[in-house]
Amino acid sequence: MPAHREDSRTFSVGRDEIYQASMQAASQCGFNIKESDPAAGQIKATTGMGLRSWGEHITISVSDGQANIKSSCRGIQLVDYGKNKANITAFFAALGPLLPPGSR
Repeated sequence: MPAHREDSRTFSVGRDEIYQASMQAASQCGFNIKESDPAAGQIKATTGMGLRSWGEHITISVSDGQANIKSSCRGIQLVDYGKNKANITAFFAALGPLLPPGSR
């Protein structure tokens, strides 16, 4: 199984607000959005190849008051050199300011 990392955060806003902010945050992070399904609250994206990895698959799921992100290395890469954690950290750093003050 390729290296991966997953994390979630809770917010005091509805699913639609979190979904829209997550779409913007993913774009700001440079994730290439491949699929988005507002009804299911799911976003699928990828990252490009870099010095630390062959790229990652990103899955973002949102529900009322919660955002969950999973970053998985593409292919059979067993060591991620911190890239999956960096993707998640960047996503939540971008997401926070896009949500209303006091919702974090």
